[in-house]
Amino acid sequence: MRSEPLVTVNILSFNRKEELRITLTKVFEQDYKNIEVIVVDNASEDGTQRMVQSEFPAVKLIQLKKNIGIAGWNKGFEAAKGEYVLVLDDDSYPEKETICDGVKAFNEGNKKLGIVAFKIYNNRYNFYETEGFTKKPRFFVGCGAMISKNVLNHVGFFNSQYFIYYHELDYSARCYDNDYDIILHSTAQVIHNQTLKSRGENNTNPFQSGYRYKYYFLSYSIFLIQNFNLNYTSIYLIKWWCNRLLVCIKMNYWVEFFQSSLLVLKEMKKIRGKKKILKPAIQKYYDYGNIELFDRNYFGKK
Repeated sequence: MRSEPLVTVNILSFNRKEELRITLTKVFEQDYKNIEVIVVDNASEDGTQRMVQSEFPAVKLIQLKKNIGIAGWNKGFEAAKGEYVLVLDDDSYPEKETICDGVKAFNEGNKKLGIVAFKIYNNRYNFYETEGFTKKPRFFVGCGAMISKNVLNHVGFFNSQYFIYYHELDYSARCYDNDYDIILHSTAQVIHNQTLKSRGENNTNPFQSGYRYKYYFLSYSIFLIQNFNLNYTSIYLIKWWCNRLLVCIKMNYWVEFFQSSLLVLKEMKKIRGKKKILKPAIQKYYDYGNIELFDRNYFGKK
């Protein structure tokens, strides 16, 4: 492998001081040493900023005045000097050889490679969040992936209209639309450290929370509206609304259902203003935005 290129580690944080401490410790224990580390803090109120400044002085801390969601990563992308950028959540950390493995993947000769998605192991539920991903995944899990600076320069950053969730799906589609490749690394992995639950989360399954339901609803609606031809958008947006309604009935998420529906309708003009239809082949690869009527996170496997 050629001389080690600089890798920027871009971490987004919000009120998870203890998890972030673990993440930063693991990052600095990496076998790969030519790194710069950026923490973008989404206006945490738990002492996160003081902890980073006092315990990790080598970290570049970007302090935001309010929580802007996943768009906070864009502030890290703007400041990044690395040839590659590893994106992490405050509660996810790479294993010791992960960065080295990611750089090696970029140096294997595929000049079109834009994103290396790592395997994501959830240590709370003891399963891989990337289970079922193909070698050419439709998306990556945002708490652990390495993005080429070339992609960031040509494709742009994450879509700031997404507050949380599905931004990886949108970004992956845009990468494929710009003729970049995405691969799932066969061995390198990132640990999704959900065991501490520092935001006061109870024992409720976070994959079935009202919060997740609300923002999944919003984000996938944006994905459908902005990326597909009108006929597909119309058909599958109705199906998506039915999907959300069925979950709402099962889980009693009426408040979240109406909040999300009203927000989509209220922001429709802004959402459509950023509409950029994917190439036909890419629309087909994403099955034109089709989704199952029954969400298997709530209704179980077939």
